[in-house]
Amino acid sequence: MKQGTILLSLTNTGRRYGYVIWHKVDDEKMKSILGMREYINIKIGDTLQKRKHIDWKRRRLGITYTVTRNIDARYKKILIKNIKNNLISISFQG
Repeated sequence: MKQGTILLSLTNTGRRYGYVIWHKVDDEKMKSILGMREYINIKIGDTLQKRKHIDWKRRRLGITYTVTRNIDARYKKILIKNIKNNLISISFQG
């Protein structure tokens, strides 16, 4: 089972278009959390998003803009935590 957590910045582009975006320097950490799969299930609060595509080439994970646009502006970070195989949790921090 994959392990770990990572704290990423919530970029303006990510907020506007509904993505978790990471930089090349974070590739190995993201691979350790997500594995090398193409799809993952995401838990955000009480909501479960199933089979979300991981875009390894563009280093992004779509979580829908209806989620990201409704996040309070004071939240600037995204915490990604591995829960179990094929399921991660995403939360937002100041």
